[in-house]
Amino acid sequence: MITVLALATGIVAALLAGAASGVAVGKSALGAELSAYMGALYGVIAGTAAVVVTAIILALV
Repeated sequence: MITVLALATGIVAALLAGAASGVAVGKSALGAELSAYMGALYGVIAGTAAVVVTAIILALV
């Protein structure tokens, strides 16, 4: 149960962090809404992979 909760929390954190960084970086070039969507997409892609790998490593330790 804790592993599933950690996975879900990590994915949500990656989504929010990606959206915030997308707005911070691309707001002037793309607009706030599009840069937030793109940042959230790439944040979830990278964040999910990181969370899954970390969960696997912690399960093995």
